[in-house]
Amino acid sequence: MRHQAILTIPLTVTRQARQPLHEQIASQVGTAVEHGLLAHRTQLPSTRTLAALLGVSRGVTTAAYELLFTRGYLESQPGSGTYVAGRTAPGNGSGGPGRAGGAAGRRPRGLPERTAATRPPAPADRPTVLDLRPGQVDIEACPLPAWRAAWRRASFNRPPAQSLPTLGLPELRRAVAEHLAGSRGVPLAGRDVVITGGTAAGLRLVLDALGLHGRQVAIEEPVPPALHRAAAGDSERPAALPVDAEGARLDAVGPNCRAVVLSADAQVPLGHVLSAERRRAALAWATSTGGHVVEIACDPVFRPEVSQLPRLYGTAGARSILVGGFCELLTPALNLGYALVPRELTATVARHLGEYAVAPPYLTQLALASLLRDGVIVRLMHRLGRRYAARRRIVESALAPVRRIRLGAPYAVNTEVLYLPERFDAQQVAARVLAHGVRVSTLAPYHFSGRVTPPALVLGFGHLPDPDLHRSMSRLVDALSELR
Repeated sequence: MRHQAILTIPLTVTRQARQPLHEQIASQVGTAVEHGLLAHRTQLPSTRTLAALLGVSRGVTTAAYELLFTRGYLESQPGSGTYVAGRTAPGNGSGGPGRAGGAAGRRPRGLPERTAATRPPAPADRPTVLDLRPGQVDIEACPLPAWRAAWRRASFNRPPAQSLPTLGLPELRRAVAEHLAGSRGVPLAGRDVVITGGTAAGLRLVLDALGLHGRQVAIEEPVPPALHRAAAGDSERPAALPVDAEGARLDAVGPNCRAVVLSADAQVPLGHVLSAERRRAALAWATSTGGHVVEIACDPVFRPEVSQLPRLYGTAGARSILVGGFCELLTPALNLGYALVPRELTATVARHLGEYAVAPPYLTQLALASLLRDGVIVRLMHRLGRRYAARRRIVESALAPVRRIRLGAPYAVNTEVLYLPERFDAQQVAARVLAHGVRVSTLAPYHFSGRVTPPALVLGFGHLPDPDLHRSMSRLVDALSELR
């Protein structure tokens, strides 16, 4: 499936400048190619997409590309697109772009001579330490033109004359509801979407609205630190639910528990999927005790492998709550999420939100509503699913020859767990791996109950470009092969 190419350098045009608009664009793109900011074989957006991005006519961008073709910076592949042309290797006497018949060896017209003081810095060298810690996003997958267009449209709105609605902007709440109905098939009748400051913030919000804290809440262990801290609040630690191959063990829920927090479709970091039997057990527990089932949504990608399982959210009726966010999909800096709550709980949630006095900014809410309505989020989920699956194959292939380790469940999203022999200390192994230039995590931060933590490394792999991922796996395998 083809996707629109994105622009990875900033371009600006000034109508008051003496230089024509198309020459302004050509000069900036040419400079970026000269200084390595646009690498060989980088695909550029179409003239139509670039025109929409810059707010100019398509004729302007077409003329700019024609100049760049003439000067040897671009090449066209029929049926594929426009790409940065190859450059001749240094020392061969030309030094210019390597397009046949191009302007090799000449400084293109319209490009000012740059001194050392004004020349943009050369691209930084590749990092000496490659970061394989989980919780990072594939920022290169972000659809930059759509992202910019959404923020531009949001900025055209007149600033609000009063405080934002407590539950979130109505257009964003509608967009999230439609997205959840279309992508997850969740029931919306009798429920309200509430906009939150992210997944962990949404979890704490609903637990505060239910008046629950500490041992009244049971959550899976291991679990991301932000979630078990949110489940605890300012009180004692929550109760821990052990996790096995079928997901969280519901038989471990204590008698004082009034809410269970489950990641049914993709337990993090282990990747186990809650089995149909365990889902029925969660429903039976909620029905018999009057407790609540809070599901943490798996938002970054679609999970076709769980489509045949009964949906956890909604089966417990008014006792079910869904919490999720868009930070793992777009960027952690977004700080925006949602909670889908029973309508009878909405007023209490609104009161707590008013007390927090913290809401995602107005423009952020408008921009995300636009991205949801335009289908950008759904397309990104599909794209990330393919990218993560391809990178998982790189990880599994690299680790296949390594003895003494066992890989975790194959359904984890953007995460892999490497179980070490019992005699190994995971922290010491992580330190040895770091000495080889790769930073990894262990399971220790994901445990909070004081139980013995299995020796294991936790990798996040989806955020790294393929060349860096290959390099990091080569270093990791070297480090693991030295273990005795």
